[in-house]
Amino acid sequence: MPTWLAGPALGLDYDRWTLALGLAMTGLWIASLWLLADRGRGWRAVPLSLLGWSWIAFGLAFVARFWVLSIDAVTYGDLSERLLLMPPAVVDQALLLGTLYWAAVLLAYRFGGAPRLNPLASVGRVVGAGAVSAYDALAVLAVAAMVLGADVERTPPALVRPLALVGSLWAVAAAAAWFLSLEGGARRRFAVRRWVYLAPGLVSFALEPFRERLLLMLLIPFLAALFAGRRLRLGVLIVVFAVFAIVSTITVSWYRQVAWDRDATPASADHLDLDLWLKEPYYAPWTAVLRRFHSFDSLVFYAYLVPDVVPFDADRNPILDVLLEGFLPRALYPDKPESRRAMLFSVTLWSYGDEGRSEANIAPSMAGDLYGVGGWVWVVIGGAGWGALLGVLDRWRQRLSAGGQTVVVTVLALLAAGGIERDFPRAAATLIQTTIVLIGTAIVLRRALGAGRGTLTGVHPPPPGEWSREPAPAP
Repeated sequence: MPTWLAGPALGLDYDRWTLALGLAMTGLWIASLWLLADRGRGWRAVPLSLLGWSWIAFGLAFVARFWVLSIDAVTYGDLSERLLLMPPAVVDQALLLGTLYWAAVLLAYRFGGAPRLNPLASVGRVVGAGAVSAYDALAVLAVAAMVLGADVERTPPALVRPLALVGSLWAVAAAAAWFLSLEGGARRRFAVRRWVYLAPGLVSFALEPFRERLLLMLLIPFLAALFAGRRLRLGVLIVVFAVFAIVSTITVSWYRQVAWDRDATPASADHLDLDLWLKEPYYAPWTAVLRRFHSFDSLVFYAYLVPDVVPFDADRNPILDVLLEGFLPRALYPDKPESRRAMLFSVTLWSYGDEGRSEANIAPSMAGDLYGVGGWVWVVIGGAGWGALLGVLDRWRQRLSAGGQTVVVTVLALLAAGGIERDFPRAAATLIQTTIVLIGTAIVLRRALGAGRGTLTGVHPPPPGEWSREPAPAP
């Protein structure tokens, strides 16, 4: 058992290649910051791009996760020793696959292109004080869609996905309002509205208690401030997001037991004890945060079981699955298969040998799901496809005004980050569908308001590159 990180024999097993491969994956991840470099922006360049959000997710779900499991794969796993039983060769293979996947993403992003015609241009033209009534209507429409689609079992299958997409559009109104209030052109007009537009986020969390619902409410003012040129201190932000991670973990755990289990006195309340957290770290909220990112675990199980125990899923074609899931509405194809990769993974590879486990939404990781189709070749193809998609969207985004970029990144950031954990077809299709709905919404808003570019936007886009300049520091 490993002792190379000075801990007890609770970490992943290793051989002479494990440390080198772990450092190689970490080095590639750190070196990839050069793709995000933007003169004068520093660390701010990372959250201002979609690749930056994928970079953050890969660092948490693969890089940091590997080092955490190298110290203790039991406490930060699921209190079982199954990760301890993984042969060193399997861990090495998972590290190689993770590195290969991220390299494919970076190369496709760097050398890919984007059409001259920019479909996102309309988004930048609906960010302005003249669109207040449109933002009000959009927030109300989003809440109505959330409520109508809350009961999935009673909602017609053809409407489940459209309602979910429309329900996410509240972020458009909130991002635009926060940017305009911080940018200074319409501060008074949005002083109250910017807070009101965050209320649909609480509705979304009440209906679906996932941490990401709360995180989006925090990201909106954060991204708006960055795009508006406000100076934020990295150290303060790290503390804020760390506190958020712990508090939201406690909140989500408690509320899920109330909302899903109908438990008036949730058992999680018994674990709100600092002494217990110090004595039994497994119950501590910071441990739960570390367990949240388990994509590397999933990749290890793929490498261990496929293809020796479980054959490659050669009948699948992830590219065709993206086209089917992303572009063919269920209204036109009622027999369209439902995406259940995460559920299937939870009762197959994730719980292999434990037949009693019920289905759960366990992230298979994009790299793992691609490997399960046909080995490392599909890891490269899928990783390149993901990188190319992020590259196209980021290149289109860069041509927009600061307000337009705020809306685009706000709406797509968590999808770009979460895609690292999900299966490739689901992640790519959701990102494409959301982008299409965002573009369609912007076009409809422009036409509904009947305004031209100048009157609607309220804030004219500056010349290319000017918006990103930092304001001069105060004397």
